[in-house]
Amino acid sequence: MNSHHAIVCISDTLENSGVPDIYKTQSSDVSHIILDRFSIADARQLSQNALQKPVDSDYRVFVLVVRKFPEESQNALLKLFEEPPEKTRFYLVLPQAGILIPTLRSRVSFEDSVHEESDTNEAFASFVSDSYADRLLTIVSVTKKKDLQAIEDIIRGAEQYVAKNPLQHQELLSTVLFVREYSKTPGASAKMLLEELALSLPVVN
Repeated sequence: MNSHHAIVCISDTLENSGVPDIYKTQSSDVSHIILDRFSIADARQLSQNALQKPVDSDYRVFVLVVRKFPEESQNALLKLFEEPPEKTRFYLVLPQAGILIPTLRSRVSFEDSVHEESDTNEAFASFVSDSYADRLLTIVSVTKKKDLQAIEDIIRGAEQYVAKNPLQHQELLSTVLFVREYSKTPGASAKMLLEELALSLPVVN
């Protein structure tokens, strides 16, 4: 196993992730936590459960499969990942590396098979190089057409952008995390979320 107590795997599902096969099945010492949104209460419960000693193995292993990972929930895990119980290991299966806040990112490692995320996609590259006025016109166009792929590409591109230098873009990271979290909320306005993103991103030529 990687020397870190907490290892991140980038994937949409546990089955397709880089989590070792032995930990893809729950057992007395392997616990799966599969949630759409990981809350502060979930973080506190995990911290309590992590104190339990292994029964049949050398380690207790917790596998978290999470789509939405709010900043406050990540903050609630900082102490656990900074000073984890000796016989405990964690795997985090996340859809994008960019959702991690810098302070939590510094306390984890990435599975050995993970490569750097690909360059920003074409939709985002065009979006981030546009003027603020042109970005707003693009948003009107993609939301009117309900172009879900273009909307996703812009949000994912923003995640990749901040992930390259999270410490430099901490304020922008908070905005990106907010947009990602609420982009999947039923009834949320994609237009308003993208406008927030458009006005927060610098113009990159």
